[in-house]
Amino acid sequence: MSYRRKRNDIKSEINIVPFLDVLLVLLLIFMATAPVISQSVEVNLPEDKHSQSVSNEDKTPVILQVADVGLYKLKIDGNFVQGSSGQEALGEQEVVAYAGEAFQKDPNTLFLVAAEKDIPYEEVIKGIVLLKDAGIKNAGLMTQGK
Repeated sequence: MSYRRKRNDIKSEINIVPFLDVLLVLLLIFMATAPVISQSVEVNLPEDKHSQSVSNEDKTPVILQVADVGLYKLKIDGNFVQGSSGQEALGEQEVVAYAGEAFQKDPNTLFLVAAEKDIPYEEVIKGIVLLKDAGIKNAGLMTQGK
């Protein structure tokens, strides 16, 4: 009686060790590349193709330009307002004060918010909130028309 198996016997067990090795390697590859893919998403802002030029009975709109994080420029009657430091860049309190003053002079004045592409959208929202704090209920966003 020989307890030795013959070489021709068929194995009935599945060897899953190589399968698990391949799965773990694939898992590591996906884990390493997933953050790189999500960080490299490029966003192109849409351009308004159906914009209409704003006419407010020949009144010049007040334009709040978001210059940088926490810095704004306010254009009233076609001229930039000078801040307390003598520069065109205004802080948040100055924007509220000057915009509120312009709104009280003429409540029908059109207010627009403008920003460059590289300005974070959060800063544009802060600009709109500043106009709201000044008592302005309606403000528009400037776009680049074609």
